[in-house]
Amino acid sequence: MKLKKIVASFPIAALSIVLSYLVLDERTALFVKKLWIFNEHLTLLFLDIPDVLFFLVCLITGAAWIAFFYLTRKGIYNRQTRFFQLIAVSVPLANMVKSLLKYTFGRITTRFWLLHPHAREFHWLHGTGNYTGFPSGHMAVLTVFVAALWVYYPRRRTVYLFFLAALALALIVTNYHFISDIIAGVYTGLLVHGATDSFLTFLHRSRDKISRYDQPKPAGG
Repeated sequence: MKLKKIVASFPIAALSIVLSYLVLDERTALFVKKLWIFNEHLTLLFLDIPDVLFFLVCLITGAAWIAFFYLTRKGIYNRQTRFFQLIAVSVPLANMVKSLLKYTFGRITTRFWLLHPHAREFHWLHGTGNYTGFPSGHMAVLTVFVAALWVYYPRRRTVYLFFLAALALALIVTNYHFISDIIAGVYTGLLVHGATDSFLTFLHRSRDKISRYDQPKPAGG
């Protein structure tokens, strides 16, 4: 996924986020609440699910770096090597970027809004506690992962899309996020993926040029 195309799609993403915020977010959250209110046990179950995103980021990042260094120590530089390097850099970067955006926007979380519908939705530069709803960190981090799979292992693209759509639906039907949070998370992940892939491609090209310059010239040349 080219960075230029991702950046060029910003107006579409921004418009989708605004329309969702104005039309869909509150209506969807209230509709989901009505569905779950009839099953108190399921509601409590979803509320008790711990947030394992940070653990997942650490796990993916650690595994990717181990795989990358294992391959490079064997002198293997192929698509697998590039994939693991991309994941090792982009996943923790997406986690950092989403944390910065959450702090900047300070949007109220969906569940807190349902309990306090008249609360101010955005607390700029105070995104902590119940004001960390925007964008969705789960979607940002896992979109980065899916985008890398999409580029380097394209045969299972339908599976990747299904997984990402299922995650988005799960976050919505458990009132973990508003729809606009989901859209913003996906775009954040795509942007981080595109920027990281472009940067690593530039580094590899520069390294290849240096390697050619360092090769000994043929005798008599």
